[in-house]
Amino acid sequence: MARKSSSGAMRWLYPDIAELDRDQWSDVKPPRGGLIPELINLGCQKYSEAYQLTMHAHEQAYEFVYLEHGSVTWEINGVHYPTSAGQWFFTYPGELHKARFDHMEPSRIWWLIVKDPACGSSWLGLVQEERDFIHKRLLQLPRVFRGSNRVREQFERLKATLEQEGEGLKLFTRHQVLEILLGLLQPAPIKTIEPGLREQMVHLVNQLGQSPEKRYSIAEMAQSVNVSESHFFKIFHETFGQSPAAYLERIRIERACVLLQSSQAIIDVAHELGFKTSQHFTNVFRKVIGCSPSMWRRSVE
Repeated sequence: MARKSSSGAMRWLYPDIAELDRDQWSDVKPPRGGLIPELINLGCQKYSEAYQLTMHAHEQAYEFVYLEHGSVTWEINGVHYPTSAGQWFFTYPGELHKARFDHMEPSRIWWLIVKDPACGSSWLGLVQEERDFIHKRLLQLPRVFRGSNRVREQFERLKATLEQEGEGLKLFTRHQVLEILLGLLQPAPIKTIEPGLREQMVHLVNQLGQSPEKRYSIAEMAQSVNVSESHFFKIFHETFGQSPAAYLERIRIERACVLLQSSQAIIDVAHELGFKTSQHFTNVFRKVIGCSPSMWRRSVE
């Protein structure tokens, strides 16, 4: 992952390469015997506000990003890939990618950058047939896919291993990295939601997107799909990876980005989207996009 320090972010990295630019990450040498050469970088980060992530690539390495909480939209070759909590996103070796609008939304993520199995004869200690199998399956992965309910546990265990000293560190690290990779190559069971309810939820979200200026209460949204408020909140979060309030905030700001590309005054954009004051609009916009509406407008002119 590309790095830029932020007061609104809590980060853990292995190896600790905070002083390096992202272009140097593939050249990082193991700081001690516990870091296996196939593992270029492992990290987790919680973003409480928008976080800058501009165009970058990882030469001869795959990057896998697991979204634990929130939602993030990625961009590759002008194509957007929205992800929500519980989903993986990955990039191929040397593939340029970034966050949409060059900023990640508030979220919590884990990421793993590993060398391309096609580039090493001793990759994670596997024989040629096994390396070929993994390489083939990686090429078949969808860009965005759901992870199993064990992903966070697997990352936490690998993190704990890398923080330890002692014998067997290489062995544990190698097997735990492989466990994560094999886990993402197997499709996760899909949580079952009654088909009729799922259709109603999708229809509701489409309506929300068409009228981002409207303020709906949880009670109103729950009533529209004939479930209780608590059940609606749970189903919404499971389906879209964030709370209804966070989702509504996000679609308003996405609409704002479209309106700001016109000559419309910023205060008029704020009022059109239902914000009572331009200051409130600016605060929410900065939280999601990472800069003020006026700065964003200048950047796209």
